[in-house]
Amino acid sequence: MQNSSLLNLLQILKEKSEKWSKTNDYRIPKIWDSFNYSGEEKRENFDGTISVNPYNFLYECITKAILPYADSNTNYLQSLAQIERKKGVFLSAQGNWIKKSSVYGMQIRTSSAWDHDGDRELKLENRFGLKDTGTFVKTIALLPLIKKMGFDTIYTLPITKNSTRYKKGEMGSPYAVKNFFELDPVLKDPMTDELSIEEEFAALIEACHILGIRFVIDIIPRTSARDSDFILEHPDWFYWIKVSNREKYGPPKLTLIKEFTKADESNIELIYKDPAVKEHLKLFMPSPDKYAPEKWEKIKEVCKQNPDRDFFELIEKEIGLTTAPAFSDCLNDPQPPWTDVTYLRLYLDHPVQSARYVDQDQPPYILFDTIRANIFKGKKPNIELWERISNIIVHYQQKFGIDGARIDMGHALPKELEDMIISKAKEVDPDFCFIAEELSLSGDKKAKESGYDMIIGDVWARETRYYEGNLKKMIDKLLKLKLPVFAASEIPDSPRAASRVGGKNFSRFSVVLNNFLPNAVFFLTSGQEVFEVQPMNLGLDPQPDGRFKLLKSDPLYGKLAFFDRYALHWTNDGAQEMIEIISAVSKIRKRYVDFIKPENFIKFPYNSKFVVAFGYKLELKDEKYLIVIANADLLRAKRVEINLEKAQLGLAREIKEVGTLFALKSTSPVKFQDQKLSIFLEPLDIKIVLAK
Repeated sequence: MQNSSLLNLLQILKEKSEKWSKTNDYRIPKIWDSFNYSGEEKRENFDGTISVNPYNFLYECITKAILPYADSNTNYLQSLAQIERKKGVFLSAQGNWIKKSSVYGMQIRTSSAWDHDGDRELKLENRFGLKDTGTFVKTIALLPLIKKMGFDTIYTLPITKNSTRYKKGEMGSPYAVKNFFELDPVLKDPMTDELSIEEEFAALIEACHILGIRFVIDIIPRTSARDSDFILEHPDWFYWIKVSNREKYGPPKLTLIKEFTKADESNIELIYKDPAVKEHLKLFMPSPDKYAPEKWEKIKEVCKQNPDRDFFELIEKEIGLTTAPAFSDCLNDPQPPWTDVTYLRLYLDHPVQSARYVDQDQPPYILFDTIRANIFKGKKPNIELWERISNIIVHYQQKFGIDGARIDMGHALPKELEDMIISKAKEVDPDFCFIAEELSLSGDKKAKESGYDMIIGDVWARETRYYEGNLKKMIDKLLKLKLPVFAASEIPDSPRAASRVGGKNFSRFSVVLNNFLPNAVFFLTSGQEVFEVQPMNLGLDPQPDGRFKLLKSDPLYGKLAFFDRYALHWTNDGAQEMIEIISAVSKIRKRYVDFIKPENFIKFPYNSKFVVAFGYKLELKDEKYLIVIANADLLRAKRVEINLEKAQLGLAREIKEVGTLFALKSTSPVKFQDQKLSIFLEPLDIKIVLAK
């Protein structure tokens, strides 16, 4: 660990901890203390928090819960696959490690946020001169808890520098990326102002890898912030309209096409003949360097002399142009434009299929076809931009040793560009993992052919409708997939599980079940472990009152983590119990994960759409089958009797005894007699049984 950023961080924390006044009341959620902090000033409060010296708390976290697992001869700024390969212990290949992983999804600025000074506000500078919002450094303090719950992979929402121009909410969306190659300065921690943000991020990655936790990032190669840093260098990589036409701009409403239709070869002529489209095309202008070359050169010179000058403000003010907001690629989609982001211009000419319908001097434009660059391609790829985009992941691999990435809107990229992104990353690390933003189970085959290792899928939407009795059908679909899918009852874009029908009971039930679904990777969105009800975003399957799930007295009422300063409700009732459930079940999953796969799957027939019973054949000396029995009935308890002989010929004859490994609710013993299992289950109850 020579020249380790984590060790440098540790030294700074030690020095500053000695200067911290014991009279300061700096509070953190008690749940964060998963390593028994022993600071002299530690005090338990009545609100579920403890008072700590923040520098010493982090120092003890690193020295007690992280460094004991470190190898002093290892460079931890490599992917875990690269580290393990050098030690000769890595057995997987081509990103397949994700199949056996458990993934903890988080937004750094939210997950490690807390109102540390108790003034009911989340400030970028609180009364201690520190941040209430989350940082890379504070996230290190969560790693022992994440590890305790059994997670071996962290997936983060974008950590890149995002824009606050045309921002939504207080902070702006992490998906409005201003610079793909710079980290978001909001994630910099004033506790360690001697370090750069890159060093702080490196320290977090080192800490993760020491604990055997992989780190997966989110990249957004199709769009950027409206004021992207690329603009000053390449204004022609963007689409432009006049500032004075901003109010007129939006997705054109077509008269002869139904809502949510996709542009394709069959309707392209109809699209371009529509009067609304003709008016829409008139709004677009040449890029500012061509529209007003002299003014453009002056702006460049001003910014060269003063790099901190806001170049985009000058463009809008002096030239009168602005980048065109992005919008949905669905025709007649009622949602308004995405005012904080714009599309990148992936081709330097119009799509081949559309070129005949526009004038030769038509400036570059955004429309339903140009957005779908995977289908509507030009003849002139923007190669320099493609090179830049395809090096984003490589940059984070080479500098920090990340382990994987999700490609946002990867399906909408030209296949050639998608291939460039994936192949370049695989050249650096053959075991790098790619997650496809496929929100339908039917996208598995295409994603596999494109080089992805798993898909997001829609278990989160299917499972939350368990009360319709659909879990058996969902499992049948999972068994047929070509790639694994996230087993999740909530994702960052969806409603929270604890806000769904069944509330906390459903949330508990789902995290247990999701550890054992076939062809699936257990995924938990940060906050589910503490029964968070407020969604992070309203993007998918939104609820009518989705934005207002909290009490009006809550200081976070009406706020969304994607756009606002937000902290999870770490002190919620039942949070510690939920964490213990996740921890207990994860140990079972970890022990048997090698056998939790479709080829070992056994379905146990049972005549009730709410009773789900399945298992896996174990290839262990004294352990033959792992069996899962769940009651997805919200209201009624069930006495379940399963004839094992019907599941597989001779199965029951191999079993001598059964025992309960885990019971969510009912503690009544599982009985095994006459080749039958007899189980009592409460509503939304689940048992994990081991047959020997």
